[in-house]
Amino acid sequence: MRKFMRKRSILFISIITVFSINSCIKETYDMNKFSKKVQLSPTLAISAVKGDILFSDMVKPNDTIVFDQNKLVKFIFKKDSIVDLKVSDFLKAPLLQKTASIGPDSFDLDIADILSHISGDFQILNPTIKFNYTNSFRDSIKIILDASGRRKNNTVDLNLPPFTLTRANPPAQQVVTDSYIINKSNSNLPILISLPPEVIRFSGSATLSTTLENFLLGVGRLVGSLEIEVPMELRVNNLQFTDTVDNFLKDESSNNDNPVAPEDFRFLRIIISAENGFPLGASLKMSLYDSSTNSTKSTVDATGLLEPAPVDSNGKVTGVTKTSTTIEINKEFFSSVNKADMIIFRFTLTSTGNGSQDIKIYSDYRIKFNAALVVKPEINL
Repeated sequence: MRKFMRKRSILFISIITVFSINSCIKETYDMNKFSKKVQLSPTLAISAVKGDILFSDMVKPNDTIVFDQNKLVKFIFKKDSIVDLKVSDFLKAPLLQKTASIGPDSFDLDIADILSHISGDFQILNPTIKFNYTNSFRDSIKIILDASGRRKNNTVDLNLPPFTLTRANPPAQQVVTDSYIINKSNSNLPILISLPPEVIRFSGSATLSTTLENFLLGVGRLVGSLEIEVPMELRVNNLQFTDTVDNFLKDESSNNDNPVAPEDFRFLRIIISAENGFPLGASLKMSLYDSSTNSTKSTVDATGLLEPAPVDSNGKVTGVTKTSTTIEINKEFFSSVNKADMIIFRFTLTSTGNGSQDIKIYSDYRIKFNAALVVKPEINL
């Protein structure tokens, strides 16, 4: 009796759903001809969702994410006071060529958890590091900065040559404020940032070339900080984000009170039509996984979910790419739901030209989409 009532409730839910939304029934049945044993398999089309989303709707600017005057998206990471040197820090070195130590120290970007889910290749094209400083030493200071980025067992050295700071010019200028720019022209910075690193480690030295008179005056201080700027100018090729979650589709109840069960569906289709204004294409796979046997029970494959928009020679989007994708969840998948304890999601991104072209991400990029459901329940009365 309970199972009969469950089947009846599926039919009732299906009919109410269709007539309460802007939908249609693809097949009709003569309700007067129902007997005590009837099998129904209506196809229900449901207009599910429509969207028009800007990048700036999804991501809001903050201390780390900024939109510049041209709306280019940038990531900013700061590390204050990596250098704070006074005359006393140079006292132990030989006279006239005095050297003080910088660090060692590290800069944790707090992205280790995200990186643990990411694989594939991408290149950050134009990152910069600003060594911002104030200097009141009247003599020349040469900086040696040894830095490296580390991700798991992979390390990339910055390979930055020594550089000399702008010095004060007393009495007219007692303190000078300036920046030294580290970029792809003088270092391995793009390779280091493209790891991408979980942690950046650095150490080094400051060498003061001074006269005895100036040194004995005991005047001077150097304070410096780092600012890493990562504009979203990049190339992406099969960048995968993988996440494993508990199987939220699984029926944990031990009775038959649930009015809807996986075996009641022949298929469920999600039809997505999109106008993609982002220079990134996307694919999605969802797998039912049994951790006790280390086996995949069934997979829904939405390859080609979105195709990337075209770009010009500067990497800026010039139009939209239209796609229509059908994601089918069939009876095999439904019948496997209760055989798996986990669901694995694999989301793959590829930029325009399969990662062969430079792209830029701007805050006014947008995507428009429509999604509809086509459901075919299988009801035995």
